[in-house]
Amino acid sequence: MINLKKRLGALALAGWMTLSLAACSVPLGDAEVRTGEDGSLVIDAEAIWDETAPDGDAASPETTDPAEDAAPAEDTESLYEYYSTREELLNGIQAGYVFRLDHTFEEEARPTVTGGHWPFQVSGEDTLDLEIQFNHLLPLEEEGLVSGESRVEVRLTSPEGEAVYEYAATGAELEADTDVQETIPLTPGEWDLEISFVFRSAGGDTPAALHISARCQNMTQADQTYLEELRLR
Repeated sequence: MINLKKRLGALALAGWMTLSLAACSVPLGDAEVRTGEDGSLVIDAEAIWDETAPDGDAASPETTDPAEDAAPAEDTESLYEYYSTREELLNGIQAGYVFRLDHTFEEEARPTVTGGHWPFQVSGEDTLDLEIQFNHLLPLEEEGLVSGESRVEVRLTSPEGEAVYEYAATGAELEADTDVQETIPLTPGEWDLEISFVFRSAGGDTPAALHISARCQNMTQADQTYLEELRLR
């Protein structure tokens, strides 16, 4: 009877934790919530953004020491979007950027972002300055967590659903230093900027660097306000 009560209590706790995570908008993905042999709650899930861990399986919840592995609260809270703080994001929007990523991977890492969509509104005729720069990126030695194909991809889609610009570097092409600059005319309406990347960084003496930015030359106040509300909601 006591064991039965313990199992029922653990199941109730698992259900409560699942609801709590969903209410906090924490994506569980394919996570499996189960009860361990000792009655503790275990959440099995595969991370798709691995910036600090080297290649290989991440430590399981049972073997991870939170005191050693957990990042300081202030560092975690300071990052708002990718590697930018909330203040950097706002400053970028005020300068006309609809997207800006500029990061150097000092440590061994395997950054993975797929299907990232960054919509923005254009009220009148405008021009988009697009930059794609990277160096010391490496293809994955084995299948990635999300895709087996190492790549950096950028696609710009018009309000009519037409892909007006597409860029893709895959596999060994990532090892070549790259600097792409494009100027693209924009028409009124809502545009979509899609960005995906999957690669490996060796760290050490050859850190990888990735810069992708898209800036409107004449962003209106209305478009700026729209973008701030969309990205900060």
